[in-house]
Amino acid sequence: MSGDRIPERLLDDARARIVEVISGYVHDLKKAGKDWSACCPFHNEKSPSFSVSESKEFFYCYGCGASGDAIKFVQEMNPGITFRDAVRSILGEISLESSSAPRRSTIKAVTCNLPGHAEDREKASSAMAATHLIEQHKYLMQNNTASITPCAVDRKGILMVPMINNIGETTNVAAIMASGSVHYAAGKPSFGSTAILMPEGEHDGKTIICVDYAHAWRIWWAQRGKSRVLACMSPDNFRWMLLNCKERFTHIGCDPAEADEHVDYGRAVVAVPLDPYAKIDREKVA
Repeated sequence: MSGDRIPERLLDDARARIVEVISGYVHDLKKAGKDWSACCPFHNEKSPSFSVSESKEFFYCYGCGASGDAIKFVQEMNPGITFRDAVRSILGEISLESSSAPRRSTIKAVTCNLPGHAEDREKASSAMAATHLIEQHKYLMQNNTASITPCAVDRKGILMVPMINNIGETTNVAAIMASGSVHYAAGKPSFGSTAILMPEGEHDGKTIICVDYAHAWRIWWAQRGKSRVLACMSPDNFRWMLLNCKERFTHIGCDPAEADEHVDYGRAVVAVPLDPYAKIDREKVA
């Protein structure tokens, strides 16, 4: 292999060898249906969450979010190696002294950097301007996740939660009813303006994905405001995220009845409802 540019046919050949490459580093890699599975080499774990798709020529860890092709894998396992040398090693032109010791992968953050529409921001601002603060709210008490910091409610006592995108704009406001249903000040948000509940203080490293904003709010309180929670707004978006945007979250918020199914796929689960406020006397706070 000479010159600055690696021929595309050689890159294709290197990527096609993904199972062969990874099995050389990950000795417990085993066939799992149409794919391959093992404990992740990039973080410590007891149950396999690392998956390799031979047909897609792609690896992914459901636990830490590490992902890429065979070339990326070799580079991750050999810090400092160039792209060209990673390809050459896969094709047998050079040998590497690599370390397969587990390394902690960088937590992948949710990316949601689309700016909000000016009209939506104006509606959201107006909705929040008409609220006042209270210590607790009926919805949170009903779901055993009463807040320990003030909540914003409108004149009817409805919980009003600002929806903030990844660049800090309040793009909408979710009005959460005591029944758990959600209405939006600026209309139901599109996928591009997916809502994120940000940590109040120090981030615990979790980015939790769930279906709707009511669940996101409950999870956020249950995590005591330390986790980053992403609301996909609909089951269809949730499924789409699971299939196409795995690197954008570290945990899944789901109904307890669905938890085992996600665990079987190697996903980290935060069940809904979580119950850190189980000792709350609802009669006293009602």
